[in-house]
Amino acid sequence: KLNSVKANAQRKEYRWRKIKYQAPSIDFIASVEEGTEDRCDWTPYMYFKQFVTDEMLEETAEQTNLYSVQKEGKSVNTTAKEIEQVLGMYIHMGLVQMSSVRAYWEMETRLPAVCHVMSRDRFLKLLTVIHFQDNLSVSDDAKKDKLWKLRPWLQKLGEQFLCIPPEESHAVDEIMVPFKGKSHLRVYMPAKPHKWGFKMWGRAGQSGFLYDFDICQGAENPDREKSEVGVTGEAVLKMTSTLPAGKNHKVFADNYFTSVPLVQHLKERGIHYVGTIRMNRMKHCTMMDEKELKKNGRGSMNFRVNQENNIVVRWYDNKAVNLISSFVGTEPVGNVKRWDRKSKTHIMVPRPAIVETYNKFMGGVDLLDMLSALYKFSFRSRRWYMYIWWNTVTVAVINAWNLYRRDQKKLNPKKKPVPLRRCGRPLSSPEETPTPPGKRPSCSVPLDVRRDGIDHFPTWETQQRCKHCTGNHFSHVYCEKCEVHLYLNKDRNCFCAYHKMK
Repeated sequence: KLNSVKANAQRKEYRWRKIKYQAPSIDFIASVEEGTEDRCDWTPYMYFKQFVTDEMLEETAEQTNLYSVQKEGKSVNTTAKEIEQVLGMYIHMGLVQMSSVRAYWEMETRLPAVCHVMSRDRFLKLLTVIHFQDNLSVSDDAKKDKLWKLRPWLQKLGEQFLCIPPEESHAVDEIMVPFKGKSHLRVYMPAKPHKWGFKMWGRAGQSGFLYDFDICQGAENPDREKSEVGVTGEAVLKMTSTLPAGKNHKVFADNYFTSVPLVQHLKERGIHYVGTIRMNRMKHCTMMDEKELKKNGRGSMNFRVNQENNIVVRWYDNKAVNLISSFVGTEPVGNVKRWDRKSKTHIMVPRPAIVETYNKFMGGVDLLDMLSALYKFSFRSRRWYMYIWWNTVTVAVINAWNLYRRDQKKLNPKKKPVPLRRCGRPLSSPEETPTPPGKRPSCSVPLDVRRDGIDHFPTWETQQRCKHCTGNHFSHVYCEKCEVHLYLNKDRNCFCAYHKMK
């Protein structure tokens, strides 16, 4: 069906005229979202496990043990829980970044949230053998996929992302995973902040939630006939193929992807499009020259409409920009504040609705990139695909946070959501950072941490009030992991009661 649509698009000639644009009715039909009420008591850990599931961790542990036997002759004997601890340590390293991995265990710079979870040598050992696919059982056909070593993880993670009902507006854009080593998938993009790395296609909502992604592997079949939408247009078709048809979703992309046949094909699926476009991709469309627009001053515009009711608008600000849309035109014309160098003052410049809409909804992937760069720790590895894996872990954290914010907006809109980086207790010793007098430190421990049954070791500290007791009991016994005091003697065992599963 897709090939027939492309063939029809190739045969079609578009006629462009300066006539009044009739905007279609494009009311969004939202998907029925289930599970928001079920998630009302979820912790950050539970949101993360919505995307990185137990099944994925167990399979990774199994493949890691198998790979260690194949590589070294003996199993590393890891478990899903230990792989989960590695991910938690990675997230903490992103929050508190140091010059090297070993610095987290050194006496001068040690970070308890990392060094108390696992020994340094064990952590470094696991980094060298984490694996996702059995090298010996993969067919030659499967190895044509350049990402076959990571494919099971990518496939399952993508399925979890798609389980979340999509927003109305989506941006399709490139995502760069920084990498300067040797790999046949590495590309050079001089216009990007990270010029060397792996290129991904991504579809993200306005909130920065990544719904679909794919790693670019170059030309898969260079001998096949080129389609009218082009290679980049096919990337948009692939990213939007997982969007439900007929719901009036809106898709935004820049001129690297946009073509007239692409706009028409999405429109036939009930998906509307706005994007910047290059003039050489619009045959038989004559627009006012940029010099003429410049004479008319900033804010001047020109437009054309074709027989499919798609509109092309050329708007002049500092320079001319061309946009195409299937659902929004020039009306209503608003105003935007600009600095005028001649008069040395701010002026109001007319701005068509298509430009305002594009600027408002195009930044989903850029927002995701910004959030990813905030707390990402870079591990050095000889296995190039590990850089992509660490990036997917970071994206899973951001998606979990975005899902939490969406739930909070529906369940408790007046409550301020927890920020992406949640600060906890001081990392230094009590002597170095004393607690202010009259204020008791808050010790809210998530239930999934409190009752996981792992590494809850009692130590002897300065006496403080028991966290579990309702009475006025004080104790020297302190849980290192939960960072709370718990009453413990021959008559009363709050330490056990506090950590026990109900």
